[in-house]
Amino acid sequence: MRESDKMVRELRNKTFLMLTIIVMLVLISGCDSTTNSTNANRKYYTGYGSVEMSFLQDSPPLIFYYDSQASDYESNTIPIFVQLYNRGSSDTFGALFVHGFDPNIISVDGYSPNYPNSAYGNSGLWSSTMFTGWFSSANAFSVSGLNIPIGNSLVNIGFTQLGDRRIISFSSFNVASRSALFNQMRFATATTPYSGYTGISTGVVQANIGAALNPITEGMFSAYGWNYGWLKKFALEGRNRNNPGGGTEVIEFPATILTLPPSLEEFRQRIMITSCFDYATHASTMVCLDPEPYSNVKKACRPVTVAVGGGQGAPVAITTVEQRPGRGRTTFIINVNLGKRGTYDELYDYWSLYKCNPASGQIVKTTDKNVVYIGYVYLSNFDITMSCIPDQMIRLDDAGRGQITCSIVFPAGVDGRPLTTSAYEAPLEIELWYGYSKTIYKDMIIRRI
Repeated sequence: MRESDKMVRELRNKTFLMLTIIVMLVLISGCDSTTNSTNANRKYYTGYGSVEMSFLQDSPPLIFYYDSQASDYESNTIPIFVQLYNRGSSDTFGALFVHGFDPNIISVDGYSPNYPNSAYGNSGLWSSTMFTGWFSSANAFSVSGLNIPIGNSLVNIGFTQLGDRRIISFSSFNVASRSALFNQMRFATATTPYSGYTGISTGVVQANIGAALNPITEGMFSAYGWNYGWLKKFALEGRNRNNPGGGTEVIEFPATILTLPPSLEEFRQRIMITSCFDYATHASTMVCLDPEPYSNVKKACRPVTVAVGGGQGAPVAITTVEQRPGRGRTTFIINVNLGKRGTYDELYDYWSLYKCNPASGQIVKTTDKNVVYIGYVYLSNFDITMSCIPDQMIRLDDAGRGQITCSIVFPAGVDGRPLTTSAYEAPLEIELWYGYSKTIYKDMIIRRI
């Protein structure tokens, strides 16, 4: 082969190699661009998830062998590890409880006074069936459990009446006390032009979903008596752009077999884990405000029913917002639905969440469940929560559906007519607050060796 032909072939090979590398770089760049685009467009505030639980593998095992000759309690300690995942969009604060076993045979550290070598001083489970407290004129509160004062300086909570119940309330009829609550949480106040009362400013909307609810729950847990060393509390961040997977945590329940009757070779026990936690649903949509709906002029928008489908990353979903325009007033009918997924899922009235503890000694009534509260409703960056009836509370029916009505009155001029007469679109922000509970279980066999 001539030297010139050899050089031409080598040049062609190098050119082909360079073109191949360039094509590969373009393809890789294209793949990266697609991936980045997918991440940027990923939606975190959809679906109906919340806190999910699962036992780690072999904890507890299907069969546990009890050694009656063991000299140390560790040999007969059952490993129980529970992993928590926050699959929804709300930050959450809660607690875990273990139950279902015979406390005379299986003792869980902190739950049973007779737990061997307890790290919690054999305190046992809080035995009071209810908490007591009092409220001063300044809306400060103090709570007593087991005759031990339990205070909370983090929040200052109002007190209100709902039917025949007197409850702690974050949506008190006393507007000043509700504002005082959020002032304690460093959220500023602003006077809405639609109703004239002072509400919380948009600082709460800019926080994480549920972030305004979690400190209240933490204070409430102390009021319930859920503040001893044995309690397995957790705080999990919701799914968001900074934490796409949501918060996760592993919690251990050391459980020791104390003794078995001599004639009992094996028996079955069911280990149940119940989680009790707060959760929030947040939805935002554009609505049409028309101060003069009967005027036949060209308008930027028309009030219609707005569908908010797909869930908002929480068990309770806002499904539609109906708009009922009137002259100088607009009414919003907010419809919600409970998308319960598991047989053992329970939606609690937030102020009855202390009954969620299986060992609380409380009787759970039907009125303690399927209640949702309005955390806040914002229209055009103004708080209109106090306009929502009845009592900023939604009671769901047997099918898990409910609704609440909120309204605004447009500011009037000196002639009594609305200052704004043209229709325009405005953002509506809604956050719902509630308690929630989930239970998982696993059957195991304890066998003597």
